[in-house]
Amino acid sequence: MKRLFEAFHNAGKELFLVGGAVRDIALGATYEELDDLDFCTNARPAESLKILKDNRFQTYDMGFEFGTVGAVLKGEGPGFPKDVQVTTYRSAEYYRRGSRHPVVKFGDTIDQDLGRRDFSINSIALDKDSQFVDPYDGLGDLERGILRVVGDPYETLAEDPLRILRIGRFKSRLGFEVDEELHKAAFGRADCILDISRERWLQEMTKLLKGDHVADALNFLHEVRILGIILPEVSALVGLHESSPVHHKDIWTHTLQVIEQTPKEDSLRWAALLHDMGKAWTRVVDDQKVTFHKHEKQGAMLFEGIGRRFTFDNQTAAEVRFIIENHGRVSQYTDEWTDAAVRRFVREMDPYTHLMLAFARADLTTKFPEKRAAALQRMDELEERIAVLEAEAQLRPALPSGIGKEIMKAFDLRPGPVVGEIKGHLEEEIIEGRLRSGEPLAFYLDYLKNNPPEALVAEGEQ
Repeated sequence: MKRLFEAFHNAGKELFLVGGAVRDIALGATYEELDDLDFCTNARPAESLKILKDNRFQTYDMGFEFGTVGAVLKGEGPGFPKDVQVTTYRSAEYYRRGSRHPVVKFGDTIDQDLGRRDFSINSIALDKDSQFVDPYDGLGDLERGILRVVGDPYETLAEDPLRILRIGRFKSRLGFEVDEELHKAAFGRADCILDISRERWLQEMTKLLKGDHVADALNFLHEVRILGIILPEVSALVGLHESSPVHHKDIWTHTLQVIEQTPKEDSLRWAALLHDMGKAWTRVVDDQKVTFHKHEKQGAMLFEGIGRRFTFDNQTAAEVRFIIENHGRVSQYTDEWTDAAVRRFVREMDPYTHLMLAFARADLTTKFPEKRAAALQRMDELEERIAVLEAEAQLRPALPSGIGKEIMKAFDLRPGPVVGEIKGHLEEEIIEGRLRSGEPLAFYLDYLKNNPPEALVAEGEQ
C-alpha cells in the first residue's frame, strides 16, 4: 500500500483509501485483515493505468468506462496477494432502472467523492500518512452506533434503492440503530426496490443473513415494507400466531432464532429464513389443535418461485430447496432405528446429509433445557452411528465398477431396465445388512446366482 500511495504522490496525483476498509480500520481491524481495498484518486482512468504500469503493478480491467482500474498488491504472509480497485473521484452516481451498472460523473475532490457515498460511516477516507479524512462525521456515527446517510435520505435512496437493503446489511453486521429520518425515507422509498436487478437483491440479502444481528435487520426490513415486497412468503409469518383462535408458537420469532443458530453458510442461512414459510398456508385449527401438515412440501414449492426471483445458482437452489422439504427428517430419529434404517436415511439425504444434520441442530428453539438436551443427544447418537458405519465402509452401497456389463454377460441379458433393477436389488440387500458392501465382483455374481431376485427370475422365464 505504501508503494501504491507513493506511486500516485510521485506522479502529482492524490490517492485515498476509501469505503469499507477505512470503516473497518476505524473499528479496530488491522491492515492485514482487510480484503476489500478501494482507492480513489483525482487521476483520470487512463492516467491511473499509466501510473500503475509505470510502477510495475499488475493491472486488470475492472470497469475502465466507469473510472475503475484493478491492480494487485503483492506481499508476504497471509492475505496476499490483495486485489485493489483504483477509481477516479465521482461527483454523482445513479443506476438506471433494472441495470447492474452505474451511470457516473467524474469529480475533482475527495470531499465531492465522499459526499456522494451512501452512509456517513462509509464516507471516510485515509490518506498516505494514515490520517482520516472525515468531512461528514462518519467517525462520530461509528462511535454512536448510528446508520445515517450523507445528504437528503429520500434523494440518496432514490439514486440507488438497493441502499435500503444495505441499511439492513450494515444493521445486521454492526448492530447499529437507523437514523429516524433514514428510517422514514426507507419506508417511503421501499417500492423503488422493484427497479433494482434481482442479482443485487440476492447479493445484499445473502450478506445480511450472515450478520451477527440478523434478527434486528430482518425486523427492520419488515418495518419499512421491503420484506413484504421482495419476500411476501416470509413476511406472512410476522404476527401469524396472533391470528389463530388457538395458541401456537410465534413462527417468526422461531425463524429468527433458527437463523441466528445456523452456521454462516449461504444455503443454511437461506434455508433457515425460508424453512417454515409453508406454515402460513397449511395451518389448520381443529378441535383446539393447530396443525401444519405438509408445510415442508408447501415451503419447497414456494421456494421454486423465490429461487427464480432471486436468481439463485443451481447448486445453492438445490441445497436450500432440499433442506426446506426435508427439515423435519432428522428429528424423527430414535435409538430404535436399525443400522439399515440409518443407511436408508443417509441414502435419502445424500448428498446433503451434513447440511441436514447441521440444520436440525439450529432448528431447536425450545425453551425447555431438558427437551433441548435430549434432542441434541439423539442427533449426536445419529451422527456417531453414521460415522461408525462410514468408517466400516458399510454406510453407502458400493458395487464394483462395471458391474452392470458383467451382470449382462453372466446372465445373458440385454441392456435395459432389468439390469438397473438387479443392481438396485443388490444395493437394497446391502442397505438391509444382508450383503456386505465393497466386495469383489465375483462375490456379487455368486450371490445373484444363489439368490436370484425377482427381476432375474422373471427374465429367465421369458
